[in-house]
Amino acid sequence: MVESRVMNLPPVDLSYLHERFRELATRVQEAWETSGQTGDDMDMPVMLREAMSQLIDLLDRIQGNEDEGVEPAEINTLCEYGLHLLEELSRIAADLDQALLAVEIEHLSLPCALWFARRGGEIRSLGPVVNTLAYHANQSTDPQAMTRLYTHCCELIEATSPACEDAAAGDPRHPWRLLLLNRAIVATRSHNPELMEAAFDAIVECLPQDAPRFFTEGMEQIAIIDYPEPVREIVRQYFASYASSRRLH
Repeated sequence: MVESRVMNLPPVDLSYLHERFRELATRVQEAWETSGQTGDDMDMPVMLREAMSQLIDLLDRIQGNEDEGVEPAEINTLCEYGLHLLEELSRIAADLDQALLAVEIEHLSLPCALWFARRGGEIRSLGPVVNTLAYHANQSTDPQAMTRLYTHCCELIEATSPACEDAAAGDPRHPWRLLLLNRAIVATRSHNPELMEAAFDAIVECLPQDAPRFFTEGMEQIAIIDYPEPVREIVRQYFASYASSRRLH
């Protein structure tokens, strides 16, 4: 029996986001100071830390007065700003050759985006969030963990700005496309036929050009991975409907 690896998803919690960002920004500042570099970005980690602190204070007040409501435009603006602060700190870490630190910062984009998604916000900067989802999908083989991650994928898809879908039309590596494809992979790993069918149908409807390859690769995966028979049967059905006929040409 293969032992399941544990996946620790970050909490969607403002206190966690605040403290974790402060810790990572301090580490970036220390890396800058020990690098001997100079430049316009030298004090940027501290400035970003303070900006995020101010943003979290504002979000905490919004959270404490949710009955009063907030204009959707304001939520969208704050969401974009929060994700921008994360991207900027991650960029600085990468520029300092602190690749692992840059990834740790990027991972905060998931709880940040989910906080806004649960309050009606639109997610416009999908790249870091999709990267983080893919990372967590590879941290566990536990079907229950994959079910939790699938829920997060659905929340983010529902909150994604329509502009992302429009922009993805001519870009096969666009994060919105990858989000739909990754959700289908997570659904398969959940071993839940109901989740699989919903995710697979979304690929057929929204990404018809990707469907043949996706279901062909699915057939290759069930040939080498010991999936339960109900999972295998669904993959076979979608392959037969959307991929196998095209392979005959």
